[in-house]
Amino acid sequence: MNNNAPVRASGGGRKRKSLGTQKSSITRINPPEELMGEAARRIWKQQSKVLIDRGTFEVEDAPLLQAYCNAWQLMLDAETRIAKEGLTLPTADGSEKMHPVINVRDKSVQQLSRLGSLLGLDPLTRHRMLGGGANDDGKNEGNEFDEF
Repeated sequence: MNNNAPVRASGGGRKRKSLGTQKSSITRINPPEELMGEAARRIWKQQSKVLIDRGTFEVEDAPLLQAYCNAWQLMLDAETRIAKEGLTLPTADGSEKMHPVINVRDKSVQQLSRLGSLLGLDPLTRHRMLGGGANDDGKNEGNEFDEF
């Protein structure tokens, strides 16, 4: 057995698929009636266009995008209330407690993160989906671990 032969992980030599050449089966999708407000409608129009142009959006992704947009609306609404009412509220005994809308904001941010990742809207997932690591010529330059 040759101990000097390089060992590669399975699939290590595969080239990433370029999603830039794929097209979505749809070219436009109107915002659903179930969106919670104007900010949700704006983010729907913006993000659906990005996803369609990228070729990564299909009709079956619409419920995920709807939930993402509603989470955006909830986060903005919560931040507006926090800005008006403050971070804390007085209690009956005169002490202060954290404003309950902070929990709504935090959960909305968590949902945005989770749903955005599923849709490919965060930088790391987008990098993976679009075959990050390829240079402008579309050739993969590799990294220092390729020889292993």
